Amino acid sequence: MKILKTYKSKYDMYDAPYYGTNSPLLKEIRKLYDIDEVILEPDYKEEDYAELIRKYDVLMTMWASPHVPNELADNPGNLKYICNITGHVSGWIDAPIIESPHITVTNWGDAPAFGVAEGAFALLHAVMKEIPLAIDHAKNNGVGAHPDRQMCSLHFTRIGIYGMGAIGRRFVEFIRPYMPEMYAYDPYVENMPEGVTKVDSLEELFSKSQIMVIHAALCDETAGSVTKELLAMLPDGGILINTARGKIIDQNALMAELKAGRLRAGLDVMYPTDWPEAGDEMRELRNLIMTGHFIADPIWGVDPEKLNFTASNCLENLKLFSEGKPLKFVMDPMRYNHSS
Repeated sequence: MKILKTYKSKYDMYDAPYYGTNSPLLKEIRKLYDIDEVILEPDYKEEDYAELIRKYDVLMTMWASPHVPNELADNPGNLKYICNITGHVSGWIDAPIIESPHITVTNWGDAPAFGVAEGAFALLHAVMKEIPLAIDHAKNNGVGAHPDRQMCSLHFTRIGIYGMGAIGRRFVEFIRPYMPEMYAYDPYVENMPEGVTKVDSLEELFSKSQIMVIHAALCDETAGSVTKELLAMLPDGGILINTARGKIIDQNALMAELKAGRLRAGLDVMYPTDWPEAGDEMRELRNLIMTGHFIADPIWGVDPEKLNFTASNCLENLKLFSEGKPLKFVMDPMRYNHSS
């Protein structure tokens, strides 16, 4: 099995500790398979790149990968499999490649589920337990209780989950021991996890929930889907957590609710950027915790020489392909169109 991994520059090749040439993943692949790494010239032509790819059985791609030529969809040569190490693929792989009967494309699958679900869980507790206000209270030597505090518990609280993919399901596992009432909306999922009640619309989800957690992928269908009208259905003091994509929520409507003090939020992601500009009054809101698309990143305690979930999923799929077995996390057109 011949594998090709290409880069746009030496920087891309060497400055990627988990997926670059010196990563544990690439070191492990070299032990098992025949892999070539190529840095493309800045002025490379796609037809020449396509001809290079045709010599290989597998192409490995990731963030910042060169665009995969669409001509391979009908004329792939030896290419049968594109193993995308990371999650997002549409920046360098177009629909014709996904739809090709000759090429299978996979991505990292459920690799980020732990980190993102943990991040949502942490944000929920920080908002729910009023951690910023508690810190102020302690720094003030415990004098008086802040008049705005609305501490609560997950126990028997009604929580809505928008999106029940790998991350949503992992999040359910985290909160299940607290015994909340759980409702979920995901039109592409038939069977919900144990203890989760499936609802048929976002209106029903928001009307039943005191806490809303967003785990949906960003696509045309979900962009702006959390509207002013839906936010108004949450009760006074209601909580909204978003670790998915900021564009899913009507940002202006959410900010109006937060500035009025009616809702509380923990936002790892926002729109159009993940943090407001300097001087924006949002930075002063006591009912908003922002983490700047940073809450899920594992840094401390990570062994740089150990395969992480992403690398393990990639390596498992390469092994399955080499053995002629079905691959995991295949990007079919529907999954491609609903992936962030």
